[in-house]
Amino acid sequence: MDSSRILLSMMALARQGELAHHDGPQSLDSVVSRPVLKRLISALNFRDAKTLQHSRRVALLSVGMAQQLGWDGRHLRVLEVAALLHDIGKIGVPDNILLKPGKLSAEEAELMSLHYNIGADVLQACRLDKEVIQIVFDSHSYFDAHIDESRRMGADIHLGARILAVADAYDSLTHDQVFRKGKSHEEAMEILHGDAGTKFDGNVVGALDRWVEKDGMAYVKTEGQAADDVESSAPQNLEASIEAGSLCHIFSYLYVLESLYDGFYVLDSDLRFTVWSSGAEKLLGRLCSQVLGKPWSSRLFSYSDSSAKRLGDSECPIHEVMETSRPACRTLNVQQRGGNWIEVEVQCVPLIDYHGTLQGVAEIFRDVSRSKRNAPQFRELKLAATRDALTGISNRGELEKHLKQMVQEYMQGDTDPFSVIFLDIDHFKSINDTHGHGVGDRVLISVARLMQSELYSGEMVARYGGEEFVVLCPSTEIDSAMRKAERLRSTLAATTIDDSVRLKVTASLGVSQIDADDTMHSLLHRADTALYNAKESGRNRICKLLAGDVVDSKQDDQSVTKIDGSPFTFEAAFTTCMVASMGVYKVSGFVNELEAQLIDANKDRVIMKMGQSGFFSSWGSSDKRRPVTVTMSFSEPEQQSAKAASRRVLVTVHVTPIGKPPSERIFEERAKRVFEMSRCYFAAD
Repeated sequence: MDSSRILLSMMALARQGELAHHDGPQSLDSVVSRPVLKRLISALNFRDAKTLQHSRRVALLSVGMAQQLGWDGRHLRVLEVAALLHDIGKIGVPDNILLKPGKLSAEEAELMSLHYNIGADVLQACRLDKEVIQIVFDSHSYFDAHIDESRRMGADIHLGARILAVADAYDSLTHDQVFRKGKSHEEAMEILHGDAGTKFDGNVVGALDRWVEKDGMAYVKTEGQAADDVESSAPQNLEASIEAGSLCHIFSYLYVLESLYDGFYVLDSDLRFTVWSSGAEKLLGRLCSQVLGKPWSSRLFSYSDSSAKRLGDSECPIHEVMETSRPACRTLNVQQRGGNWIEVEVQCVPLIDYHGTLQGVAEIFRDVSRSKRNAPQFRELKLAATRDALTGISNRGELEKHLKQMVQEYMQGDTDPFSVIFLDIDHFKSINDTHGHGVGDRVLISVARLMQSELYSGEMVARYGGEEFVVLCPSTEIDSAMRKAERLRSTLAATTIDDSVRLKVTASLGVSQIDADDTMHSLLHRADTALYNAKESGRNRICKLLAGDVVDSKQDDQSVTKIDGSPFTFEAAFTTCMVASMGVYKVSGFVNELEAQLIDANKDRVIMKMGQSGFFSSWGSSDKRRPVTVTMSFSEPEQQSAKAASRRVLVTVHVTPIGKPPSERIFEERAKRVFEMSRCYFAAD
């Protein structure tokens, strides 16, 4: 989904939010649209149920403290909604940060802190009461410390934000975190009183102490009792899960936007501000409450070109985009509220719906006059390096990094046994061939979302390649993992995917548990073997395989054999467990992952080119500049029974150079790396 489509989805949220504010001033609808609130809470539950549970408890605490301070009526409604949604921006935080089983590094904490801005951006788009947005945004400010000069402090911070900050801290202190046990009420209050006057408002801390002593604990223990107007249940069907997943996609995009740029805003078709990011607030010097709902005008902030000539409304990029419906990018000077001029790169994006109608415009700013720490490119690459571009879940590299760490911790005796689930969508090639790759992509996205919704937040779901997914289940023995796998299998089989074609999709699953002699590759290979056993036995099934179940170990000693020949010819072989007819299809994922060029393919052999030639066909200093032709052949190993041969496949890898390598040693090193990548991808014996 491109920027225009995602920002247009935010416009749709804004329209849904406009349906509120029809009832009396004391009602929930005067603060937030009920359907919007339900969507946000459902998406948060879909993303991480523990964060939602925390938010519910914080809402109970905040309301209790506010009542102790004499609040009532609409003010309590506003505070309750703000507390329920104060962590909504965490939906956009990547799994490797949000679900990290330990303390965050300084860099990770900085990336995590972006969720404050993301939450404010979305709440603005949803047309929540401006006071709610102010409370959520202010709640992350210290009461008396210049942590961020652009934020307010002390009595300037909304009292609701000061209440929310104390409630948030108290609940975090008194509940277990991944890196520490929860503290007692007395211990938590000692910490809060110690920070009173600096991090927190001392009067609010005192109100919490009095309220808890009076009747607060009895109220907190009934945390399942949420506000009558709030439904915080998880999505109940696939359609609801897809809707929640779509909303999560918006949050993920905003995470990237907040990481890479200095600010942005969104205008509707009437050129009225619907979203004013926290970055825009800092860059242009105006609070969101001062611009939301107002019409755009160059009088709000003046533009000038490189010659310092001021631009009229009709000369600004927004009007160019409104007239042409095409994006525009220009480097201009913009005047901040204090009168200073700064040089910015302005990207103006038209928001066009599926009918081709212009629904709004977004302007995205990058301050070119200063370096944004060590470059947005680092954050962009870091984020992209861990996510699967299509489904948004962890990719293979991130999976293997986490699995390697889990194996190491288990071998050191630090963790309980864990299990791995390998899932492969049945007949996926037929889905692509029959319905097209667009439907195939939607199937992959739907299966990924379903897996996330059926598993716990501490379990990692990753796309391994093609139609294969892997689940890492910490502290889970084989029997529990089999039950999880069965829940995945049965739920998927009972679900209809893609309304346009009404597809029924099934999957085969393989399950294995860590063993004392395992490596990352041997564990993955065993789960993969169990998966293909499930496919051979009829598909839409589950098979498990433990370390003691693996036979024919003699084959391992012969799995790799170097065949002598020309000094610039390398050939070696390995065996792997898979359906023989799947070899050529599976290698397509290998080709895509390495950005190789496919030259020829049939059911027994694949030929591909890896790397690019330099000038005069010379080899360069990196593998990308050391081109080779790779031929993979698939056959049955010798001296195996017919039953075994149907599962075990001999893969022969033949490598020859394109151009002339500078030496035999450099070619052999290059060829061996190709061979090892092949072994890892196919989970060789």
